This record gives sequence, structure tokens and C-alpha cells, in this order.
Amino acid sequence: MPPWWEAARELLYKKIGDPYEQTEYIRSISPLFHAEKINKPLIVLQGANDPRVLQVESDDIVEKVKENGVPVEYIIFEDEGHGFTKRENQIKGYRAIREFLDTYL
Repeated sequence: MPPWWEAARELLYKKIGDPYEQTEYIRSISPLFHAEKINKPLIVLQGANDPRVLQVESDDIVEKVKENGVPVEYIIFEDEGHGFTKRENQIKGYRAIREFLDTYL
């Protein structure tokens, strides 16, 4: 957790659990630890500079879901963080989502 989030730490822990005190609970709700149950196509859009959802976390879930033989579309935006602010990336991301939905729905 970045130092500038310190003020929101208590609220965040109340919402998703305290990682130091509630490890079993957090593990029970984490998609990564239940990836074997994911059996529908998945799209993941990741900002390489995201301080909240680290790319390594997205890499992990993508790898686990692929091990299930599930189609995964994984797009990494090297110049973005959490959320996409650059217009060209927004266009690329939304276009990929539309194509993914057209393919799998």
C-alpha cells in the first residue's frame, strides 16, 4: 500500500479485509486462489504502472486461467496506471472489449 493511502487504510481494510489479521478471509475471496473455477473467457486490461493492481498480479491470474484451457485476452498498457487516461489507450481498450464481447457473447 503506497504511503499516501495511509488515511484511507482503515476504510480499505474494513471493505476488503486486513491483510495482516484476516489472511484466511482475503484468501477465500481472492480470484487467484479460485482460478481453477474460472471456466468462461476472460479479458484483462492492465496498466503497467498501476500502483493498486500490480502487473504481476494480473500476470498470475492470466496464467492460472490459461492453465484451465480458458481463452484469455490480456492487454498491457505500458504507459498507464490504474485506469486509462490516454485517449488512444481508451480507444484500444474499449475496442478490445467490444471485440471480446462480440466473440464470446
